Amino acid sequence: MSPLPRPVSAARPEPDTVDVTAGIRLLARLARVAEQTCQSTGISLPQYRLLVSASGGSQRASELANAVGVSRPTLTSLVDGLEQVGLLRRVPVPTDRRGIRLELTDEGRAATARAERALAVRLLRLIDGDVHDVVQIVKGVVSGVSAALDREWRPARHSL
Repeated sequence: MSPLPRPVSAARPEPDTVDVTAGIRLLARLARVAEQTCQSTGISLPQYRLLVSASGGSQRASELANAVGVSRPTLTSLVDGLEQVGLLRRVPVPTDRRGIRLELTDEGRAATARAERALAVRLLRLIDGDVHDVVQIVKGVVSGVSAALDREWRPARHSL
């Protein structure tokens, strides 16, 4: 008996693994560029991610750790360090005796802005100032990946 023919799928074709691998390697290189750039402004990339995440409003520690991409103990260490240098402060939650929320200080907002300016300058240098075409391509890719990450992250928030 001959095998049944495969149904024709309307789904996207399988990506070329060589292209995907090249993309992954490029992302790894860009992450290193972002880390070096943030460090040149006085904060690490994880600290930058925490400052950006904390500026988005009140979140539980587990949600912040997930958004920043670190474990809860590492998050505590990041918060301690940023608090010591005056970029972040812990504020009690009035309705929850054990709860705290993180709040950026003026210095924390300034550090975030400095890192973002430096990152933008570095990226513009890498693309040789050809902003329009690159920005449109990056916006498309970033918005698609961002939406996928948000979908992955959202269910985790409700199961905590």
